[in-house]
Amino acid sequence: MIDWLNRLFNTLRSRILALTISMVLLSAFTISIMTHYTIDRAVSKKLDQHAKDLIQTVLLNVESEYRSYQFHKQATLERRKQEMKNIVGLALSYVEEQYSDSRANLISPYQAQQNAIEHIRLLRYDQGVGYLWINSMDQPVPEMIMHPTLPHLDGKPLDLPSFNSLADGNGNFFSKAVSICAEDKEGFVRYMWPKPTAQGLTVQQPKISFVRLFEPWQWVVGTGVYIDDIEYEAQRRLASIIKELRAAFEQMRVAETGYMCIFNGKKEMLIHPNINGDTFRTMVNPATGNMLVDDLIVAARHPEKPLEYMWDRPDHVGVYNYEKRAYIRYFEPLDWYIVSTMYVTELNAPAATAQSGILFMTLGVLLVSSLLALHLSKALSTPLYRLTQSAALIEKDIYQDIDIPVSGTRETQDLALVLSQMLTSIQLAQSDLKQVNKELEAFAYTVSHDLRTFLTPIVGYAQFLIENYHRVLDERALDALDEIEQQGDKMLVFMEDLLDLAKVGHDDRPLHPVNTNTVVTDVITDLNSELVAQQGRIVIEDIPDVFLPESVVSQLFSNLLTNAIRYSLPDGEQIEVGGYSRGSLIQFYVRDHGPGIDEQEQPQVFDVFFRGQQAEKRPGTGIGLATVQKIARHYGGRAWVATTEGGGATLWVEVINLPQVNGTAL
Repeated sequence: MIDWLNRLFNTLRSRILALTISMVLLSAFTISIMTHYTIDRAVSKKLDQHAKDLIQTVLLNVESEYRSYQFHKQATLERRKQEMKNIVGLALSYVEEQYSDSRANLISPYQAQQNAIEHIRLLRYDQGVGYLWINSMDQPVPEMIMHPTLPHLDGKPLDLPSFNSLADGNGNFFSKAVSICAEDKEGFVRYMWPKPTAQGLTVQQPKISFVRLFEPWQWVVGTGVYIDDIEYEAQRRLASIIKELRAAFEQMRVAETGYMCIFNGKKEMLIHPNINGDTFRTMVNPATGNMLVDDLIVAARHPEKPLEYMWDRPDHVGVYNYEKRAYIRYFEPLDWYIVSTMYVTELNAPAATAQSGILFMTLGVLLVSSLLALHLSKALSTPLYRLTQSAALIEKDIYQDIDIPVSGTRETQDLALVLSQMLTSIQLAQSDLKQVNKELEAFAYTVSHDLRTFLTPIVGYAQFLIENYHRVLDERALDALDEIEQQGDKMLVFMEDLLDLAKVGHDDRPLHPVNTNTVVTDVITDLNSELVAQQGRIVIEDIPDVFLPESVVSQLFSNLLTNAIRYSLPDGEQIEVGGYSRGSLIQFYVRDHGPGIDEQEQPQVFDVFFRGQQAEKRPGTGIGLATVQKIARHYGGRAWVATTEGGGATLWVEVINLPQVNGTAL
């Protein structure tokens, strides 16, 4: 990708055009982003406030309805209390009649009481659920005189544990009724009691009863209503409130398709355009993996902070790729959660519309700018192109008949004059440099050759003395001679390496590529004894052919492999050799898995005579890798080192891979 871009924008014309287009696009992009940000922020803020205002309005409405609900509930309770008073009063009016008849000796007191008991026993209301009972004023435990639904209690003391069912404690309900009648003659008491139904008595349920004392006979006459009957009427009112809110919500919109909804603490959806209670409980928030209802409940703790989650749209049901934003308020008295939710994309719609307009304007400006840039780039690039051609000839050492054109802008003309002066200077400097290089190479060759001439007899005489006089000489003398021989051998190797370094650059490229695999195989064969001694092996991977002299290729890989064998084996066990072709360049590598090269030493490994810390106890002159670097540079490339993944070092060599034509590498 990078190479393609470099090729695409490698001319002045293309770069001027690219710069112009980039500036136009950058300006348009900046304006677009700022516009989008400003509009998006303003609209988002406005719609967020609208959502908050809606939810606050609904909350106020719910509070108002709740007060109405509470009033209705209290009014229902007061009405039922009054009804119980009336019912008890009606029953006692019959008791009064019987009492009056007994006082007038029309009937006996016993008969009067029996008539009253049977009459009250048969009284029923509220579809047979409501009844009256009579108990005595005995203390501390009263006696049941008559109970229509529990006749087995008649005549028995009311001291069963199940009667300890007062709503505000564990006291005996009937004793409480006696206490109220003793003090106030009448009153209300809350407790728990079984409820008669068509299927029989239920378990104990909350109940409120009215009791009144009939003093002549010391009777307590009472009746009660079950709280669930009152709650049922209250729930009917609550259902009516929910229905009214549902109708109001249908007229409300948050943004374009957003809406309001309500669910309760039991995780039941009460009001929603298309979700019911059962489905709501099992819905998962794709963003968190939690149940959506749980995330909404948690978000209600921070009502000013919205909850953002991924959801589907009515036109893409089941595709949970659309971001939503919800504000949640909790109404504790009803255990309700009021939600205002909308799609975030609808918040961005106005900004997106403005951005589209900017885009069309940008295309028009871009077209005009491109035409102007093409004209300008042509006027600038043509003179520069001609100067580039002249410079290319200079780079190829072709100095004859070079015409340096002086044209174009003033800066281009100045450049042409400078280039002409530079050409003259280069010609003079090149001539001097060639002479100096010849003298330096001749000096290095002469010194190395002459030093080896003097050094050879010294090493030879040392060997002669060791071989022929080892019985005469003492141990110190033999050690000294052995040291002379070893140092002499090292010096001979050093001279050989120095001569090889001096010879680099004297060989031209061949007309045909050299088989690199064959050359590397021969080098490995020459190094086989050292490789076996180090207990390692070399793996040859695919190596492309190269337009370099065979002797240079051999020298290159000999130095690289010798270095890898000495410093990576036997720890590394294996060395890999390979290469790649990259256009006109070719890259070779030798990879080992040994201890590697310290990062601080890596920039110096190709310097002449440099030897790292690991080289102190290993043979070498510090010239081999310097020779590799010189070969790479001479043939238009470079050498470098990299750390092998998992440990070790990889030495890379890059050269231009072109044949020799008329004394010049193409």
